[in-house]
Amino acid sequence: MSDRLYVPPVPIPVESPELVRARARSRTRALGALFAAVLVGIGVRGATLCLSPDPQTIRQASVQRWGQVTIRERRGEVLDREGRRLATSLDTPSVAVDPMSVREEDRVGLARDLARILELDEHEMLEKLSRESRYQRLKSKVHPAVARAIAELDHPAVWTHRDARRYYPEGQLASQILGFVDSKGVGRGGLEKAMDPYLDGGQLVVQRRRDRRGLGVDAEEAEHRPDAGMTVHTTLDRSIQRAAERALDGVVERHAPKAAFAVVIDVDTGDILALANRPTFNPNALDTDPAPRRNHAVQDAIEPGSVMKPFTIAAAVEEGLIDEMSPVDCEGGAYYIGRTRIRDDHPHGVVTATEVLKYSSNIGSAKQALAIGADRFIDYFEAFGFGEPTGIELPGERSGALRNPAKIRPIELATTSYGQGMTVTGLQLAMATASLANDGKLMKPRLVSEITDADGLTAWTMKPTVVRQAVSAETAHKLARMMVSVTEQGGTATRARVEGYKVAGKTGTAEKVENGTYGAGRIGSFMGFLPADRPEVAIVVTVDEPTQGSRYGGIVAAPAFAEIGAEAMRVLGVEPDPPEETEEAERLAEVPVTDTLADDGLVLTRDGDGWELPDLRGRPVREVLASLQASGLKVALEGSGMAVAQSPAPGTPIREGELVAVVFQ
Repeated sequence: MSDRLYVPPVPIPVESPELVRARARSRTRALGALFAAVLVGIGVRGATLCLSPDPQTIRQASVQRWGQVTIRERRGEVLDREGRRLATSLDTPSVAVDPMSVREEDRVGLARDLARILELDEHEMLEKLSRESRYQRLKSKVHPAVARAIAELDHPAVWTHRDARRYYPEGQLASQILGFVDSKGVGRGGLEKAMDPYLDGGQLVVQRRRDRRGLGVDAEEAEHRPDAGMTVHTTLDRSIQRAAERALDGVVERHAPKAAFAVVIDVDTGDILALANRPTFNPNALDTDPAPRRNHAVQDAIEPGSVMKPFTIAAAVEEGLIDEMSPVDCEGGAYYIGRTRIRDDHPHGVVTATEVLKYSSNIGSAKQALAIGADRFIDYFEAFGFGEPTGIELPGERSGALRNPAKIRPIELATTSYGQGMTVTGLQLAMATASLANDGKLMKPRLVSEITDADGLTAWTMKPTVVRQAVSAETAHKLARMMVSVTEQGGTATRARVEGYKVAGKTGTAEKVENGTYGAGRIGSFMGFLPADRPEVAIVVTVDEPTQGSRYGGIVAAPAFAEIGAEAMRVLGVEPDPPEETEEAERLAEVPVTDTLADDGLVLTRDGDGWELPDLRGRPVREVLASLQASGLKVALEGSGMAVAQSPAPGTPIREGELVAVVFQ
């Protein structure tokens, strides 16, 4: 018998079917109520999002549903005074990709195809396609044929769109004035920079819908707004600008200078009709044209030399110290201020005030400055606009420099009278020259006349502005008559004559400062206006460091002035002077022309296409060298002191480039 205790089973009560069904129904109702509550909550939240969506939700939905491409809008145009385009914008295709829409297995093949079509590096292309970005520009300004090849790929992640490319219809014409734009469409240099707030068309953001895989489903093209950038109307005359640049090209060919520039001013309004520079560049080919882009006429402050003498004489006339025919003692060519000697290379005794300009006497000019006094003299130069910016609408303008009248020494005052020890810009000199032609009124230079929007409404305008009355109208008229003598027989600038018109002007040949002292470099200039008795335009031509032939203003700059002046008269429709006024000039043209070939040097007489060699004996080395080099002759010198022998003999006809040997003792 087993030792285990036997326990009988306990009976389990059996629930009735009604109780089980009742409990099931209660649980079903509770679960249904819970599901109903969840659905109601979801419905309420959905309704809330639809009627009052959360900003973050909207942003997220936009990111998922929409992509965007930023396109720089069309830039405004730059026109000349006749409405001819100098700078405009053209629509060109650019290629872009959405890297995140490119499937990983497609990247290598797509990179290979794109690199082949766009002529780019395949590895760089693959790197761009692997970026976590919704937009990558692959190449800008592609040829339409390239754009068609991209379209034939028919890949939804790659597309072309139109960008506005800057284009200059006239190539390098006026390039230093116009400037250029960089790869981002931002103005760099010239008017492109100065007027960038008006020219810039801004940016256009193009929305592109995406499908669930993030691929674009909309057309990629977007039209540019016609009213994006405004139009800048300049005072430049394309024809006169071309003439100025052609004239400078001739200067470069003949004399190979370091730089050269020309400025043409409408004397009545101060409008800049032309502003040319050499060297220059082509803004359409910035990648392949590394030429300098400096605007020398505005950004270079140089010692002007004898072109300042008309302003010195004008100050003396205004002060009542001299008149046109007043006698001025030039001391026989040597004048001492303290221990320093001022000399004239064309020694004269007593001459008229007009002849001080005609012969370019340093002594005659210095005496006027000393008689006026430092304070008043510097005041006159400041009245002509020297020593202060002109306010032209171009970046980088220099102001030039004048000596302090409180500290200036007598010798410094004397040298300032003929343009040494001070600096000016070509534009300052041109505006001051124009003031002598405009009844003594100094005008503010005007390069931009107005800016208009797409509807032709004026957004900005500049009217001709008088800065100040530099000298009286009477004084200005006297200076015009005096300056005519410079271009007449025996003057220093017979090569500046313009057939049919009287020309008032002045030459200048300045020494260049190198390492704090005057070196061998020279700057040759000519300033003037025409017609002399009814002026229309003022012109300044400056040639920096000519290295071939002459270095003097009467030779290197005056012919360019004449070329520009003749074209300006034609373009502007200025009638020639009446016959009685040009009769004397025509008479002079019929006889051998005697040219003083510089501000210093001997007088050589023309003999057909060459020169009649003068008697050089008794002349110093400097005078002989200056005159013969100015005429384009080659010179061989032996010894020092005064010339005692020469070959060929005096009176021998000789042509440019032939050799003259001179012996000195």
